[in-house]
Parts: sequence; C-alpha cells; structure tokens
Amino acid sequence: MESAIDVFIANGYEGTSLDKILKISGGSRTTIYKTYGSKQGLFLAALESMVEELYSEYAEQYDEKRTWEEELVVFGNIFLKGILSRRAIGAARLIYSESARFPDIGKWYYEQGALLSYSCFAKVLENHIALDFEELKGIARIYIEMLKNNIYLKALCLPGFESDDAMIARDVAESAEIIKTHIRKRISAKPD
Repeated sequence: MESAIDVFIANGYEGTSLDKILKISGGSRTTIYKTYGSKQGLFLAALESMVEELYSEYAEQYDEKRTWEEELVVFGNIFLKGILSRRAIGAARLIYSESARFPDIGKWYYEQGALLSYSCFAKVLENHIALDFEELKGIARIYIEMLKNNIYLKALCLPGFESDDAMIARDVAESAEIIKTHIRKRISAKPD
C-alpha cells in the first residue's frame, strides 16, 4: 500500500501503471486484480489504508477519562499532524486534481474521508456531551474544517511549506477554544 500510494503521488493517477507499482513493491498483476479489481480499486484501497492509519493513531491514544475539552486538543493534534504528513498532502493533491476525471475517487474521498471523520469524532463527543448526534456531527464538521483552515491549506497550496509542532499546537488551541465556546452555548441552550 505504501509503495502504491507513493507511486500514485509521484506520477499522478493517469501516469501510474500497475507495472510501475509492481516494479517497486513486487507481486503480480493477477494478485492486484484478484484483490483490488483494478488500478482504481488499488488506489482506493491505498487511500483507505492511509485513513485507517490516522484513525488507529487516534484510537491508540484515546482515553475515556479525558474531558471533552481535553479530547478536542488531543484529537486536533493527532488529526492535523496526520493530514499534514507528506504522503497525506500528496494524496490530497492527487485526489483534488483527479476527481473531475474520476468522480468515484472524489466521491470516495468525500464519503470515507470527510463525512466519516465527522461521524467518528461526533461519536467520541457523544461519550461526553448530551447533545443530539446530528448536532454533534455538525460540531465535529465545524471543528475539523477549522483545523484544516490554516496550516493544511498552506501545505496543500504552497509547495515547500513546512509546519512544525508549535504551529500545529497553536492552531489546535485556537480552534479548540472557539469550538469549546460553541459547545458550551449549545449545552446551556438545551432544554432540561
């Protein structure tokens, strides 16, 4: 999977052949077709592997004893560091550039990347906050998109841009404070 995504990032989706991937990773065309069905299937599986890495990183550090306020910061740091990795930035650039020609790739990214991240973090918030799940999903969406608003956009759009832990911590702290205020207002507005 790592070899496949690296080849896709280096060559673009169209410029990547199964032969290029096999040259680096080994294996056979037969195995790829049996396992993934096509080049697109392999690409989507490689993206799914990256998403699972991010979720597993967060799951490993999850602690049910944390408050929801602490959870915002922990999640924010893991999420932002994960999407700022060289591989994640390269994959996102590739997805954005290829989605018009390959709508299934864009649809997958939206549903299995964005929408899934909102739902997963809403489930975490649901363990701590007594609000309707759909409302929590909206809160998660706002928070995640806030996290992506500064450093992530710079990394996507400015080749050579390098973030550091201090930048990430600052953006997470700012976004978390805004969302904390919003959540507290929603909790206090909830009828008893």
